[in-house]
Amino acid sequence: MKKSLTTFLILSLLIVLTASSFAMSSEPVNSAEAEEKVAKPKKKVMAYLPTWKGKEWTAEDIQGEKLTHLLISFARINNQFEISDYDQRIKVPELEQSLPDIVSTEMITDRSWQEIKEVQEKYPHIKMIVAVGGWGAEGFSDMAATPETREIFVDSVVEYIEKHNLDGIDLDWEFPVNGGWGLIKNRPEDKENFTALIKLLREKLGEEKEISFCANVGGWYLDAVEIKKLAPLVDTINIMAYDFHGRWSKNTAHFTNLYPNPNDPVASWGLSGAQAVQRFIDAGVPAEKLVLGAASYGKAFYKTKPGPNGDGLFQKFNKDKKPVWRSSNIPYSKLEEYYINKNGFKRYWDDKAKAPYLYDGETFISYDDPESIKYKAQYVKEKDLAGIMYWEYTHDLDGDLLGSMYNVLKE
Repeated sequence: MKKSLTTFLILSLLIVLTASSFAMSSEPVNSAEAEEKVAKPKKKVMAYLPTWKGKEWTAEDIQGEKLTHLLISFARINNQFEISDYDQRIKVPELEQSLPDIVSTEMITDRSWQEIKEVQEKYPHIKMIVAVGGWGAEGFSDMAATPETREIFVDSVVEYIEKHNLDGIDLDWEFPVNGGWGLIKNRPEDKENFTALIKLLREKLGEEKEISFCANVGGWYLDAVEIKKLAPLVDTINIMAYDFHGRWSKNTAHFTNLYPNPNDPVASWGLSGAQAVQRFIDAGVPAEKLVLGAASYGKAFYKTKPGPNGDGLFQKFNKDKKPVWRSSNIPYSKLEEYYINKNGFKRYWDDKAKAPYLYDGETFISYDDPESIKYKAQYVKEKDLAGIMYWEYTHDLDGDLLGSMYNVLKE
C-alpha cells in the first residue's frame, strides 16, 4: 500500500510539473520582456504621430521596438494661453479678435489618448512627447510675450504632462519673428521671448523631462532665435530638412535631399539636410543635440517639362494645375501603391543629392524612400548627431522608411 501510494504521489507530481511547464511555455510572452530581446536603436529614432480625427491608427500599428520617441501631434495654445487638445483660436478679422471657445477643432482625440496609453504599456522604453503647434498654429507670440502669460502656459504644460504620464514637450513654433511669412502673429521680440519660454520650461519641468523644438533649415532662422542660448536648455533641436521646394518654386527640385546637386538652379541657397546641419554646428550647436528630419511623403510638380535628360529634374512646371493631394503632398504609402515604377512613372536616382524622384513625362515627384533614408541614417552616424526623425508616422504604417532608419542605427 505504501509503495502504491508513493508511486501515485510521484506520478501526480510529475503530471503537475509537466502541466505547469506546458502552461508556462504556452503563455504569451510579456511585451515588455519581448522587446528587451530586440536591439534598440543606438541613436534617437523619432516619429511625429498625428492624433486628429481622420488619422485612424491604432496601438497595433506602432512598431515601437524600432522607435525611441513618439511625438504626439499636435496640442495647441488656447485663448487663455494654456496647452490644449483643441484648436480654439477662432478669428473674426472684422472684430480683430478671437471668439470665445465655442467652436473648436479637436487636435488630440480621446481615442488617440486611449491608443497612446496602450503604446505606453506595450513599449515602456519609448519617450512619449507632446508636440505643441504645427504649421499655421496660432498663439505662440502672444503667449510668450509677457512673463505672466509664459507662466500660465508652462504651468499648464507641467500639469498636462503629469496627467498623461508624458516624457516631455516639443515646441513646433513656425516661426518666431517670421510668423510663417505672416501666416500667424509675430513680433521682433519673439527672438528673446522664445528663449525666456524655453528657460521657464526647463526650470519647471526639471532635467528629467525632455524639451525640444523644431527648426527651419534656412539661414534666416538662426537670426530669428538665440540659438547659442537655446542649445544648452534643450535635449534636441529637430531640423525640418524637408519642404525645401514646392509649388512656390520656379523649377522642380528635390524637397528633402541630403546633399546639394550643383545643377540645381538655386544650389547657392544651401537647401539640403547636410548643409542645414552644418549651419547649426557652425552657429555653435553641438552635433549631439541635432536631429535630422526626413519625409514620409512626396511632393508633386505638375505639367513639368522633360528637359534635356528627359526626367523632369530642375525643369519648369505649371503652378496652376490643381493638386491631386492637398498641398501636392502624397503619402509614401500611396507612392508605393500607385506611383513608384507604376502607371507610367519611372523612378530615378540622383546620386549627388542621394535622393529619388519620379517622372511620367508630365508629373515630377520628389520624395524620400528606404534608400535615401539609409543615407540619412548613415550621415547621422558619421556626424554623431542625436538621431533622425520624420513627418509623419501614418504615411508609413508598413514601416518601410522606419525600418531603413532602424537597420542603420541599431548597429
